[in-house]
Amino acid sequence: MVKDMGDLTGRVAIVTGAAGGIGRAVCETLAMHGAIIAGADMNQEGLNETIRLVEEAGGQMSGFPLNVMELSSVQEMMKSVDEKYGHIDILVNVAGILSGARYDEVTTEMWDKMIDINLRGYHYCNQSVVPYMAKNGGGSVVSISSQAGQVGGWLGSVAYSASKGGILALTKGYARQTQQYHIRFNDVAPGRMLTPMTAARGDKPEGIPVGRLGTAQDVANAVYFLASDLSAFVDGTCIDVNGGEFMRS
Repeated sequence: MVKDMGDLTGRVAIVTGAAGGIGRAVCETLAMHGAIIAGADMNQEGLNETIRLVEEAGGQMSGFPLNVMELSSVQEMMKSVDEKYGHIDILVNVAGILSGARYDEVTTEMWDKMIDINLRGYHYCNQSVVPYMAKNGGGSVVSISSQAGQVGGWLGSVAYSASKGGILALTKGYARQTQQYHIRFNDVAPGRMLTPMTAARGDKPEGIPVGRLGTAQDVANAVYFLASDLSAFVDGTCIDVNGGEFMRS
């Protein structure tokens, strides 16, 4: 019998930013394919709602408090997950913030917060999970970047674009430097999306060849592929989920 390469049964998946939007969709999707979800977020109310939805659908999920700007918080979360389940197999970095400030409106405080959460937070999570995955023979790390990190953005601020572009480079660096541990690092770069975070912008689908805005589920489907053995030979790369708006050569 051919093995189901997409089966995640028994695998423990940490998902940051699990309280809503893309993070919630990722939790639901990975759980649907058998993963045990360790959802991490500062928003306890939203996290509880995600847990309820996952469990109502027959999945298994626990919640853990997390502030990605604090290394100690990240380390404590990783330790708690490992102590509860005995292993960590998947990490999905979703936690992040968005800003539409123009270049001349970006203050030092805005810049620092954007980089601290969207880039340094991802580094903290990657750095902290490596020892746990290494002791278990490998794993998969998927980070949410953005089309803005590839083309400079047009609606997001330069700080947002810089943080998301930094994620692309960060992922490649980790993929190269952890290869001896059999840990794969990849990105998903959403384009214009209809999510709670972006809804206020009033994005329109004009210019998107597929003819609609993306959804959190579109992103979650790509994350699932990269988290599973379906992508066993994919490492250090980025999947664009943008409806064809940005096409690489």
